[in-house]
Amino acid sequence: MVAQAVEAVWVWKFGTSAFKATYGRFADSSAGDSYTKNYVQVSGECRDLLSSVFHIAQENGVRHELTYVWPGGESDGHVNWSVDRYHLNWPMGGAPLPWKLTSEPSESSVGAIPGNPTHGSQPDADAEWEALEAKGLDPFLVAVKLRGEQDRLHLRAYLGNPPEGMEWASLDALPGGIPEAVGTINGNRACASLEVSGGVTAAPAVAKLIEHLEKNPNVLLVGPPGTGKTVLLEELVNFVEHSAGGLLFDPDEPHRAFSEDVGKMPGMSRTVVLHPSYGYENLVVGLLPEAAAKGGVVVKPAPGPLVTLAQWASEPNRRALLVLDEFNRGNAAAVLGDTIALLDKDKRGIAVVDLPYSDGKSVPERLTLPENLWVVAAMNSSDRSVAPLDAALRRRFTIIEMPPNYAVLSQHLGAGENPDLDLPFAEWTLAMVASLAVDLLEAVNQRIDAVLGSDFRLGQSNFWGVTGETEEEALRSLASAFDYRVVSTLKLAMQDDDGALAAVLRAGTIDRQVGGSSAVAYWQNGDPELGSYASARLHLREISKLDPENALAELRRQAGR
Repeated sequence: MVAQAVEAVWVWKFGTSAFKATYGRFADSSAGDSYTKNYVQVSGECRDLLSSVFHIAQENGVRHELTYVWPGGESDGHVNWSVDRYHLNWPMGGAPLPWKLTSEPSESSVGAIPGNPTHGSQPDADAEWEALEAKGLDPFLVAVKLRGEQDRLHLRAYLGNPPEGMEWASLDALPGGIPEAVGTINGNRACASLEVSGGVTAAPAVAKLIEHLEKNPNVLLVGPPGTGKTVLLEELVNFVEHSAGGLLFDPDEPHRAFSEDVGKMPGMSRTVVLHPSYGYENLVVGLLPEAAAKGGVVVKPAPGPLVTLAQWASEPNRRALLVLDEFNRGNAAAVLGDTIALLDKDKRGIAVVDLPYSDGKSVPERLTLPENLWVVAAMNSSDRSVAPLDAALRRRFTIIEMPPNYAVLSQHLGAGENPDLDLPFAEWTLAMVASLAVDLLEAVNQRIDAVLGSDFRLGQSNFWGVTGETEEEALRSLASAFDYRVVSTLKLAMQDDDGALAAVLRAGTIDRQVGGSSAVAYWQNGDPELGSYASARLHLREISKLDPENALAELRRQAGR
């Protein structure tokens, strides 16, 4: 069979749990029998990818039928939901053949994990596991979803440390970023996943954005500052310009099934930052002076990024990307001008506009936009110094909201799971400081949402740099980020509105102050000698200059703890 495009890959560490689940059950199920499972667990990113590609809900009672496939065989299976994860099940009679031990692994058979699969008792199976562990082969179970196939998973097994003569079973030899994905597996994470979008390997966030672009080539990212819009655009630019060839899989090949399409789609991108002086002549076409051959100056038509990319992408098997950052800081409708009529997907390659200047070469007389020219814009939802976007422009874009992402911040900082943040600071760990940072940002944003609205929330980048080799260093880093990023931003956003700032920073009211002597915000009455001009004002304190105990107390209070 010809190799086919891969849509998604899942890889599980073949640890004790996976060994017992795939080995099978025993006739003697006496007390203490631990070989009782017929599934592997699918949690975290693996769970979310499984839900996405098979369109399975994450809720109680869900059951989705699947077929497991390998060279020369297949078996029925299903997915069901359990608490916060999926179970990838197979029949009680036995696990799919590629995932079981095999007595004689070879390049022509589907088995790759050496061992005796026929023991009839738990003690003998336990001894088999100990023998396998002693070999240090580092086995992994692999499942592959092919693009265009429904409810089918192709199964294989590979070795992270194959013995001499079994190089064909090496996991590290697999292409398309699979070994790198497996590198994320650790003690708390037994599964890794890789989504392949459009036949080309892409990061999960980029792959999701590409899904939208395949439906509508115009996308607008909207969210508060610091929520990762620019980072996502940079990753998309890198994908377009440097994307690898497509990841392929041959269902008939036992082990050398994966390959990578060496032919990649050439990509070109241009990034434009809009501002009040940016106009149609900058983006589409304008007249620029040029030195004449015999002296003097002549004015010639000059194509802007939109015309350049449209002409380049009009050639077959090419992809182009135009990034319009700070979309609402210029007059976007005026910048695009009549080319707004070319943006719709159903008008791509069909509708044309006459350009005001043409030289018949770099600037054509008429312009159309090819479908493989993506236009991705981004804007901050909190900007109030600029006019709202034109309605005709808005309806041509798929608008994607990008709110603060606490899960990403938690993972980046290495936050712990459900830590006891009420413990004395002497008992804290770095993971607890990270957890406090996540809780703090979420609590502040909840108050901002209530006082100002969701557009003014703060992004995860405000605490992205919180770090330290010791707990005290990490706490001071967090306090400094709170002082100079969070409080300073809020102060600028709420100038001359002490009441709103006091509410967000939990200072209370003039008559009823909240917090102690370490409070970051507090009210202070004016000098009585100033008479009617002596109004109470809100004052701010830098908690990063407090001792660790007082700084921690105020950060806890701001986090609502």
